Amino acid sequence: MSAQKDRWFSSFSFLLFCASSIPTHGNARVLQELSPQRYFSALQAGRASLAYFSHNVSPAAQPFLEQIEDSAEALQDYGISVVKVNCPKEDVSRYCGKENALRKAYLFRGNMLIREFPTDALFDVNSIVANVLFALLFNEVKYVETLADLQNIENALKGKSNMVFAYVPATGTAEHRAVMEAAFVYGTVHQFVLTTEATLLKDTSSDEPDVSSAWLLFCHCQRATDLAQPCRRTAMEQDLTILNIHRHLKLMGAPLVTEVAEDPEKVSTVHLQLGLPLVFILSQKETYEADRRTAEFVAWQLLGKAGVALLSRDFVGLNVLRRSNIALKTPDEGMPIKYLLLEDTDDVITLVEDKNKVKQIQEGEEEEEDEDEKENNNQDIQDDEVVEAVSRDKKRELPLEQIHVLTEETFHSALLETARTVVLFYASWEAVSLAVLQSYAEVADHLEGTQGVLLSRVNCWDWPVICTEENVTQFPTIKIYEKGERSVMYNGMWGTKELTIFIMLSRVSCPLKLATIDEAERYLRGEFPSELSSYHHTSLLGVFSTATSEAREAFEEAGNILSGRVTMGIYFEDDALAL
Repeated sequence: MSAQKDRWFSSFSFLLFCASSIPTHGNARVLQELSPQRYFSALQAGRASLAYFSHNVSPAAQPFLEQIEDSAEALQDYGISVVKVNCPKEDVSRYCGKENALRKAYLFRGNMLIREFPTDALFDVNSIVANVLFALLFNEVKYVETLADLQNIENALKGKSNMVFAYVPATGTAEHRAVMEAAFVYGTVHQFVLTTEATLLKDTSSDEPDVSSAWLLFCHCQRATDLAQPCRRTAMEQDLTILNIHRHLKLMGAPLVTEVAEDPEKVSTVHLQLGLPLVFILSQKETYEADRRTAEFVAWQLLGKAGVALLSRDFVGLNVLRRSNIALKTPDEGMPIKYLLLEDTDDVITLVEDKNKVKQIQEGEEEEEDEDEKENNNQDIQDDEVVEAVSRDKKRELPLEQIHVLTEETFHSALLETARTVVLFYASWEAVSLAVLQSYAEVADHLEGTQGVLLSRVNCWDWPVICTEENVTQFPTIKIYEKGERSVMYNGMWGTKELTIFIMLSRVSCPLKLATIDEAERYLRGEFPSELSSYHHTSLLGVFSTATSEAREAFEEAGNILSGRVTMGIYFEDDALAL
């Protein structure tokens, strides 16, 4: 790869970065209105657009136009522009001249027509976004009607990649849109397969599914070693929304079993971050292989419901382990790890699926301990101290005093006081928000003393007006506000490392103007700017001659969009060709 990069930098005198989607900032109207000539002359190769041609808007067409306009902003997020083309009365061309043509919307990629949609098929925003993405994601989303079609795709994927199989009762629904939006993001990672056939859903299920509801199955074909056996399938039990699909795919991508070689109180996995419990199977060297097989069996049964980790007894106090073979860590703040003695794997699964089971087991253990109370009196005192210490340490792990609390009275003034204000919008009742708040607290501790950065938080449960004004539609959301300028929204992973890198990269101008060849070469070596030298990130360098102003402006606009995700340097001095 390094040789390839060297050839890249030595062979080109400038770098032109093409963005497939450039969002509109401010309150500019997203829906464009153009003449036919202006529309077709503005089409760009590879850029998708949805066009509706009209002479004049009849009252019957007004509801459709309102839905088209409402969908423009959503489609813009995927690089798709929405245009109302105003046809002159005398125009008799293909799209303006025929009456039936005026009852359709047209999807173009560049100047190539991809699909015609009857306007009655685009009845709301969900149907518009779903059908447009479905047409564009032809290769990423396969539509199947029979079990044989599904099995052929599954067999082709075995040992290579995984499959996401979705059933929706009808196209154009909110569930259909959610699947298409997920395919847009994950389509290069997993093969998406869609059906509306209720018979096919029944053929793939061991029980009688409710065909009036949407379903999603994650098929673990990449792990399939026996080509004669079907891929393991894990159903998503939540409603089919984009947030739930993202959550499900994130859980499916996590390691099946995590091996832990540290204090379990300090362990954090994606399951805990998403509000799910973590089950520890206590292991030792003599029984490692058997314990590993047990952990994998339990993990498959609890996939999507809890995480499973293999914990060496060497890292847990012997006093706690006297009667335990299982430990349960919940995502609840301040709750100590529960150490239990279970007879078989069914008990472990019930432990997760039935929350009352933990209380029953603990009550049974207390009765047994009462029989030998005198012998274990000192031990009980030690256990109480451990629980107290765990609770105290957990509180210390969230130094929220370093994170400023913003209200309706202080929000706008706070944005003007610091060069960059990082704001976490969260809901105090929501599990994912609380998990992210832990990571955010760790970021605050890591960045303590960093000049020009203020970390703050807004509880949308207490201050819903702020969150509505800032267009916060899901929790949690993180935005970085530059003093008196635009804001950048974070859409990466919620880990402490990822959040820290995003904040640090956002501190540097993007693109960063380089004044000398020496600065440009230091930038390429990762030495400039020095404050980023310890953070692993992707860097781009654009080298432009003074005559390439249009390309340079495009590169600068791309930098505005990618701020916080990469670093972009730009050099356009008179000696650019020398570089």
